Amino acid sequence: MIGKDICLNEIGHKISALFMVKQLRVRYAFNEYIYGECCNKSDANDEINDGNKDTMFRFTGDNSNIMVKESFEDIHYDKKALNYLLNSKQALKNNEVYTDDAIRLSFQLMTRAEPAKMVIETIKSLIAIKAADDEILIVDNNHTDVDLYQPLADFCAALDTKLNVHFYHIDAVAGFKAGALNLALGLMNPMCTHIVVVDSDYQALQHARASIAAAIQEYPHHALLQFPQFYRDAGRLEVHGELNHYFNYHLYRDFNRKRALSTGTYAVIQRMALIELGGWSGASITEDAQMGVLMHRQGLQTAFIPKVIATGLLPNTVGDLMSQRRRWIYGNMQVLNTYFSNHSLPLSKTSAPNSFSQRLGYMRAHLSQLSAWVNMTGIFIFLHICTLLIISGAMLANFDINFPLLLTPLYTVYAGYTLFLGRRLWAYCHDNAPLNQQMNGSDMPYFYQKLRAWLMHLNFWELGALSWLPVLWGREKPFICTPKQVYVRTRRTVWTANIAALPKLFFIINLITALMAAPFSPLYSPLIFVCAITVCMLKLWSAQIMLANYGYTESSNTVTADFVHNIHLDINNKSTRQEHSVLNDSVTSRKLSTSLQDNQIINT
Repeated sequence: MIGKDICLNEIGHKISALFMVKQLRVRYAFNEYIYGECCNKSDANDEINDGNKDTMFRFTGDNSNIMVKESFEDIHYDKKALNYLLNSKQALKNNEVYTDDAIRLSFQLMTRAEPAKMVIETIKSLIAIKAADDEILIVDNNHTDVDLYQPLADFCAALDTKLNVHFYHIDAVAGFKAGALNLALGLMNPMCTHIVVVDSDYQALQHARASIAAAIQEYPHHALLQFPQFYRDAGRLEVHGELNHYFNYHLYRDFNRKRALSTGTYAVIQRMALIELGGWSGASITEDAQMGVLMHRQGLQTAFIPKVIATGLLPNTVGDLMSQRRRWIYGNMQVLNTYFSNHSLPLSKTSAPNSFSQRLGYMRAHLSQLSAWVNMTGIFIFLHICTLLIISGAMLANFDINFPLLLTPLYTVYAGYTLFLGRRLWAYCHDNAPLNQQMNGSDMPYFYQKLRAWLMHLNFWELGALSWLPVLWGREKPFICTPKQVYVRTRRTVWTANIAALPKLFFIINLITALMAAPFSPLYSPLIFVCAITVCMLKLWSAQIMLANYGYTESSNTVTADFVHNIHLDINNKSTRQEHSVLNDSVTSRKLSTSLQDNQIINT
């Protein structure tokens, strides 16, 4: 948490950033009077001074990675602008809604060693939908591969400055993605009212900006508005259906929709609320879910807006998909692990104070969303393994024991498995995919499609049951970005990598159980044999669906990280609120890429 590193004790918008990369720490001093009332001034307008352009700066550097400080002279925050912000805050206090002109967005795009071509296409999609007063902030961080970030720097430097696109590269930022987002919070234009978090592969649809503005006007006092994730990959329908089950069914439910936690990309956040919260918390590797819980604890409101406004890319390999799911499970369980350590349970400002039913509603929503990728069958898996070990030991030692009696715990085990499978199948059968219908007309998913999405979900059975357990004894897990590069592979290497990445523990222990309880075994048990064979067949079927989605294709080997530096902006959207400037070959590139050396402290 960086809350104690944020102080709101100066007048005027004078934002400076202290970078100490040697200790891998990022610190901020926000001198915010408009958004923070800690100054307790009686007459705000009398205390506001004219903006000083020397206090506003951007970080620039040349190819030798030597840092310099440069005044950003084309931005002035004068008395008129500060009074505008003060009046805007007062209007919100008086329960007035945002006007369309008052909404100013900061699209914040965090990247780490991503393919330049993909990121540039995302930036182009944002330029096509942004308003004139909006900004786009790209922070490339935590890697030193110049070949990956230099094309981004050159592309952004060649853009017209009126587009308000700013690029930064930082070699090392502490706190995973939360650290980079806190860095962007210090670098963003303080005139912006809302932050829009954008993943590097999520291209905005044509109506994205209008939908965001409409949602802000509908929920003017909500600190967080979360839009759904959606995918544009051709094929991989079952992967798409399994991932979007969270939005189509889980988050779509009324009790979750009104108390939504953030899921990262296309989260629209009130800048004022985020600053008052203390910025992004690095206590969990799922900083988005952590932020949602902290907002509710402060009495802030959130909502899920079920409208698709952008599309992203699915993980490229089975291994990447498994790593992504482990990170979600682990991070959410980190949030849950400390959930009850704070005695101030969630409370909404619009409900009755200290209402017990209200608190239970928030707890239900939090536990529902944070445990969406988790299942509690881990205890049954441990009981299953222990039973097999005891039976095997007794048989090898030739003990005179009633062996059928040793199978008794397995009846409890398979009852637990059946309950888990039945509940998940029921949920998938009631998933009518409303988000898919937005994109594909009135098509309703057939039962067979729902069944295949459910079977795809069974590939993650072991992950949801066991991968979160190290959280209980305080083990830290590194933040692993889901790579977007696809390297040249052969059919054999793809198949081998897929088989290696698929979880196999559950299949193995059920196969052993089936052999122990088979008709030719002295421990023959018809019920346990049928249950074990059924689970094995379900796991094989789910693996077959996964391999069908991630099989070898020629087209999957065409994407690389290389990209030419001279890229021309092509904007076809003529219905935006501003006239966009296209690239001009004669424009002199401003080097906006930044690298901080370990022994440097900037603006101390």
